[in-house]
Amino acid sequence: MTTRTLTPHQYRLRAIVKRLVIDLGYLEQVSKLGATQPRLHAAAVCLDRAVEVLNAELEAGRDRQIA
Repeated sequence: MTTRTLTPHQYRLRAIVKRLVIDLGYLEQVSKLGATQPRLHAAAVCLDRAVEVLNAELEAGRDRQIA
């Protein structure tokens, strides 16, 4: 098993992803409780997309370290 060290930039990205996932979970829970406001839905969609983009960046950074 290879141990990879993350750069400070990757640590920050990972922390941001974790926070976004928490916020997305909160918005999803609020929407399940009946808050169907379009702005909440739009916020959840934006957070979901942000998580995808940041995860892709973290994966790309890991791939660059391996290469």
